[in-house]
Order: sequence, then structure tokens, then C-alpha cells
Amino acid sequence: MFRKMLTLSFDDGTVQDRRLIELIDKYNLRATFNLNSGFFGRKHCITHSGFNVCHDEIEASEARSLYRNHEVAVHTVSHPNLKKVQSDGEIIRQVLDDHKALTELTGKEIFGMAYPCGGDCYDERVIKLISESTHVRYARTTSSHRTFALPENFMTWHPTCDQRDDDLFELAERFIAAEPTEDMLFYVWGHSFELDKPDKSWDRFEKFCETVSAKRDIIYMTNGEVYNYITKNRK
Repeated sequence: MFRKMLTLSFDDGTVQDRRLIELIDKYNLRATFNLNSGFFGRKHCITHSGFNVCHDEIEASEARSLYRNHEVAVHTVSHPNLKKVQSDGEIIRQVLDDHKALTELTGKEIFGMAYPCGGDCYDERVIKLISESTHVRYARTTSSHRTFALPENFMTWHPTCDQRDDDLFELAERFIAAEPTEDMLFYVWGHSFELDKPDKSWDRFEKFCETVSAKRDIIYMTNGEVYNYITKNRK
């Protein structure tokens, strides 16, 4: 019997994660949160896609309770573009130190990651260093393939789409209607702070959560749970 799996992933650990987690818990969905331990408690605003939005990070003391029902993963200590970091040691430190801090703060087993800085932010050198010198066993990119295919390489795990995708609901309906002849994965990623923007709102994302929730043939999983399932079955 083939599985239809749905997983969510959100980056940066901003204060909007509080509202987001209430929302995804309401609909019994599962998510992975990729956090920068060096930015906990930082308060600032950014211009993102033409909108000014609050990008305040949560306090470190909040991490254990806030993410208790979900997976926590590495996003590096201070969010550098790893491809542009010249020192191999600094790339490893950014990952290992983040892993250590997040493990101590949350008490969770951490073995996942999302690359910081979007698209052109990793290369074969970065992948090799992280794979061979850290605890990370999978790493998400931001390159959407807009299908329900399983990852070919977990160190370049491409999602289906991001939360802003204009065809998010079309993809959701296709996934819901699908009768699988192989395992299928619907993987949506994003940033909770983006939901404060008027064009891609909280109401829109709640409608998405409601649309995909409570389906008897869909299994709701964290990224790590998907990784464990696929690697176990591939063996």
C-alpha cells in the first residue's frame, strides 16, 4: 500500500511561529522549524517582496515549549550564505554550533537542516562538509519542483512549493484527489512572518490547512519522520 504524505517546513524562528503553530495544531498538521540559534531575541523589521514586515525572533527560553509538538532543525547560527563562506571550518561551525544550541534548548534529537539564504546558497563543497562533519542527514533547499515526487538526494531535498505559490490550492486539490501508484509527498515550505503580508495572508494559509487536513488517506509528518520512513523503506 502506497503512502500519501504531507509535510510542512518553516524557517527563521520568528515570533509569528506562535500563531502559526496554533493554526497547524488546530488542523493536526505536522511541521519542521529551522532555527538560527544566534538570532534568538533579535528584534528588527525587513522589507520582503516589497512589504515591510516584523522579523523579530523568539526568545531562546521559549523554544522548548513552542516547538514541543513539532520537529526542530538546523538553519545555521547566523544565517550566512554557506556557498560564500570561504573557511571550511566556519561552515562546519555554523552547523555544529547551531545543532548543539538547539539540542540543549529543546531536548530534541536533531538531524535535519534547511539551507539559509534561498536559492544559490550551497554547492558540492558545502554538501560534502555538512554530510561528513555534522549530524545533519537531510537538508532542504528552496527550489520548488511542484510535483509530489520523493527526494532523490536528501542533502538537496527540494520541496513541492512554498506557501506563496499561486497554484498552492490547485496542487492541494491534485494531491487530495490522487490515487497513488507509488509513495507521494506534498512538501510546503515558507516563513511564518510572510503571512503578515496582505497578498498571502493568514486567512489564505488557514484555508489551505483546512483543505488538506483530516484526510483518511493522507499521513501528516514532520520532515524528519518523512526522512525516517523513506530511508527505512529504501533499505
